[in-house]
Amino acid sequence: MVSHINNISTSPNSNTQRAPKKVLDMQDFIQLFITQLQYQDPMNPIENNEMAIQLALFNQVDQLFKINETLNTLVNMAKSLDLAYVSNLIGKKVKVETNVGRVENGEFLGGEFILDKPTNYLEIVIKDSNGNLIDRIQLNGLKSGTYKIDWDATDLKGNKVSDGNYIFSIIIPYENTTKTITPTMIAKVTGAKLGDNTQIIINENYTIDPKDIKELRGE
Repeated sequence: MVSHINNISTSPNSNTQRAPKKVLDMQDFIQLFITQLQYQDPMNPIENNEMAIQLALFNQVDQLFKINETLNTLVNMAKSLDLAYVSNLIGKKVKVETNVGRVENGEFLGGEFILDKPTNYLEIVIKDSNGNLIDRIQLNGLKSGTYKIDWDATDLKGNKVSDGNYIFSIIIPYENTTKTITPTMIAKVTGAKLGDNTQIIINENYTIDPKDIKELRGE
């Protein structure tokens, strides 16, 4: 195949046009002021007080440009710090409020829940990511407080489950209704989505806000 490349003329006679600026900078304001002085009416020159006002305005504009530059610098610094923070989290375990538990190397990473008042009975229902029932845990006579989820990563038949994510529902039955508690789980940070709203990816498929991390557990 023969490629055809159009030559770009570099002749000094070629007409080149500068793209118009969308935003005026400080140098543009100074140039406008100088041009105004050059073309002022000799019979009606700019008065001193008017010139002083314009110079004061230029000073304010200059300060605004400096503030804007400082803000841009701070934003870039914040993004760099955000990237460094997120990078350090990848591969580590964190404690977050979620109903998604994780099994790795045949072991449940762990979780807990809080009871704000005593209950005679509650049930922890564990399902896989497809909604299939995996296991049930019944607990009786619980006082208010924090309880660890003691699951041996086996199914209803006692067989070891596969590594992956499992959905936990902690249900407290009442006379005519039920209450569901959202547990706190140990999750693994597997990635991140960077941008205006940085998101942490846990357990490969779920995103959380970095501020929702309750505790950093290490690797």
